[in-house]
Amino acid sequence: MGTDSTIRWLSWRVRFLCLAVFLVGSLLPPYVPSAALAPPEATIASSQFLLVEDGFLMKSTSLGRQGARRAYAEGIIHTVKEGESLEKLASRYGISVQTIQWSNDLAQGAPIRPGDELLILPVDGVLHTVSRGQTLTLIAELYGIEQDAIERQNNLEGSFLLAGQELIVPGGKPIVGRPTVAVVETPPGTTTPEPTGPVVKPSETPVKITAEEFSTDPTVGVLQKPCSASCFITQYYRAGHYALDMQERGGGPIYAAEAGTVTRAEVGWNGGFGNVIEIDHGNELITLYGHNKELYVKEGDTVQRGQLIAWMGNTGLVYGSTGIHTHFEVHLKGVKKNPLLYLQ
Repeated sequence: MGTDSTIRWLSWRVRFLCLAVFLVGSLLPPYVPSAALAPPEATIASSQFLLVEDGFLMKSTSLGRQGARRAYAEGIIHTVKEGESLEKLASRYGISVQTIQWSNDLAQGAPIRPGDELLILPVDGVLHTVSRGQTLTLIAELYGIEQDAIERQNNLEGSFLLAGQELIVPGGKPIVGRPTVAVVETPPGTTTPEPTGPVVKPSETPVKITAEEFSTDPTVGVLQKPCSASCFITQYYRAGHYALDMQERGGGPIYAAEAGTVTRAEVGWNGGFGNVIEIDHGNELITLYGHNKELYVKEGDTVQRGQLIAWMGNTGLVYGSTGIHTHFEVHLKGVKKNPLLYLQ
């Protein structure tokens, strides 16, 4: 085959291949990126979906009115419908009945009714409202929960918190009740001491303790000040003295720092505590009140927050007749803590 013939043969072959490629290409559908094939996010129809990150339930989708949110960690408000119960709601949302009760201040056995709005947390635990001066470290210590767990559940960046901010404490249990204004009744059959100063006598009933009467210390926690507004701190928490000493000139009333059960009410020396009272507030939180003149409760009694339990004295290891004061301790999980971290 000559050179010209070879060139013509190759030319026709190239043209044929190009034509074949063109014809095949024209029959194929146009290329579309796979991402473009997905429907827009706004058109995805789903009543609810959950995202889990390292075991922490972080978000839930909007459920219309049901999806009204509280707290950064996506708690939702559920409006109770006819036939619903706490057990059914707990099963639906995958949390315990106790968690629903705790987050909505429902007493054991309290009924729910159609139209009630309930806060539903995304995980078992409690909702904590940050008080002035509280830190993330303190809150973690209060509930006995790892600080990292609280940070992750609430998507926190840094440890700075604002007063009034709501935090979900995963796995937490209520330590004490809601700090409310308490009305204190004088125990029947008690006598009125004769204090020398402007103090509130046990015979006055009722005695109201207001928020303004609480300690003005910058660190704020969950316990009420155990004495009246006019008492003042004479000795702080330190090595060798794991308590606060609070004095009121001439003596004064001693109040339960929070609701609980009296586990100790003894008169005598008692290792230097003198006439002493201990109250168990639950979740391994215990308060101790030492050097009392008189005790107005006994072991096994149930007391309310702010209830009169004793009268300030100088029994036990107290130096001098003028050393009238209360020795106030806070024990958490068997460890004596600085009461200033827990007082309001």
